[in-house]
Amino acid sequence: MNIAARLRREQITSGAINLVLSAAFFFGVFGVSDRPLRFAAPDNFALDFLPQAAAIALMSSLVPLLVVSASLRKAGRRSGGGLFIARTVLAVVSAGLASAAALAALCLFGPWREIGWSLALAVKLIYGSGLGVAGTTFALTRLFAHQGSEKA
Repeated sequence: MNIAARLRREQITSGAINLVLSAAFFFGVFGVSDRPLRFAAPDNFALDFLPQAAAIALMSSLVPLLVVSASLRKAGRRSGGGLFIARTVLAVVSAGLASAAALAALCLFGPWREIGWSLALAVKLIYGSGLGVAGTTFALTRLFAHQGSEKA
């Protein structure tokens, strides 16, 4: 397995999937009308980073770990076991939630009270895609570095 090529492919896949899902959820939550969005109530744009981060961090680490681990086992190579995967996913989810909390705090305690709809969409797309790529990169880099050597 060409590790660099596999990592690049998984990063691109994760970035693209999370870009599309971030757009879909943005439209579902905030609609398609071009209007200012409040950071706090009633729109709660700032707090929306938390569920977005939780979902993206979880899936951008868990799915690639499971897929690539299966590929490694199929090729006769050892891969991370359940505890390794759980620890890695927990680390990615924790980091994702920490980044979301920081962004939410910046939005809520910063000098602004609202954000334009188009800018909000761009922020959510960039954040979702970037977090997806970062989560996948961390998880797979850790998997490739350890190749199942971590013990319970």
